[in-house]
Amino acid sequence: MAAESRLDRLEDSRFKETKRLKKKHVPHRLHWYLEEDYFSEELLGIYRSEVEQLRRISDEAFYLFQRATDKIIAEHKLGELGIPLSFQKCIEHSWKNKNKHPFLYGRFDINGGLKSDYGRIIEFNADTCSTLPETLLWQPLQLEQLKGNPQSFNTLKFDIKDVLSNLKSYLGKDKPVFLGTSFGYIEDKENVNCIIDIAYEAGYKPFYSDLEHVIFSDEGVFHQIGDEYEDVDVLFKMIPWDWMFNDEPELAHILSDLILNDKVVVLNPPYTAIWQNKKFLAYITQNFPNNILAETYLSKEPSLYNYVKKPVYGRLGENISIEAMGNSEAKSKGDFGHQDMVFQKFYPLNKDEENYFYQIGMFYTLRASAINLRTQESKIITDDCEFMSHFII
Repeated sequence: MAAESRLDRLEDSRFKETKRLKKKHVPHRLHWYLEEDYFSEELLGIYRSEVEQLRRISDEAFYLFQRATDKIIAEHKLGELGIPLSFQKCIEHSWKNKNKHPFLYGRFDINGGLKSDYGRIIEFNADTCSTLPETLLWQPLQLEQLKGNPQSFNTLKFDIKDVLSNLKSYLGKDKPVFLGTSFGYIEDKENVNCIIDIAYEAGYKPFYSDLEHVIFSDEGVFHQIGDEYEDVDVLFKMIPWDWMFNDEPELAHILSDLILNDKVVVLNPPYTAIWQNKKFLAYITQNFPNNILAETYLSKEPSLYNYVKKPVYGRLGENISIEAMGNSEAKSKGDFGHQDMVFQKFYPLNKDEENYFYQIGMFYTLRASAINLRTQESKIITDDCEFMSHFII
């Protein structure tokens, strides 16, 4: 890999440290994260020009994703992404009826982007995107600890509320029933509950239930309260679409029929299974050459000297390997090693003077909505990272 200059590293002067917040001073939704020792006590300063650049490349990336989705659906090539035929009609329906099946939120992961580094988007966490409590609740709390009334780039709550409010107008009900669901892991539940809180503010009647207690039938999705059954209008899931159509095809079939017959709206919508799929990045590289997304291929290209090998539907930084000139630079373990792999040109993360690496996340709704940062003493950002807030310099 190219020789690195220490001048390229993030200056110590960018960082500001705050006092450690005690449990009693933070919302209950953050208590688990505090116990995990996950939050950094430092904040990273980002220049306004850098914010604007990150916003611009995210806007351009979202435009690319939309154009490429139009094309791959028109060409009937969803099968090339490994999406089963039985689910393709549902995806096409949700894409053609986006007003009723809106994209709620996702996060572009960006390598580089600070200092003189332009930054490249390496993936779009568009289906089951996490880090909501950190971004919605923790960042504002930490920002308040700094002197001088600093700002951050974070309108995520208001932007999500706008999407839900617009959807409510299409549903035509005074208090639509909104059900959030997950596998029941504490982190997933806290992410879902953040959306439930916003849904309540947007005028919905919201509930939470673990997936195993949600009732799916040919008539709709139902939530049981005592002896009563609530007909669910909007289902928000922290459950991957790819898990459904690969591991629970019967559930995927039921939901597909319900969506096609307008009996329920599921968020994020079925077409985000395209965006989450890293083979789609290869499709964009082939059909829409650009300098926004990291070049991605279905096989190892001869021109790729420094590259990243990653699973198509991988998450949490698992089963990733970084190769440089035929040598392994870094590798992570995980549960996605059985999946098909893609090969992506390597773009380095920003790094500080203490050899910590920084992954920028740009939350996206229908616009760039919030920046967050994860940091780790590793070239691969995994579930062992720290979350770091930011302020605008």
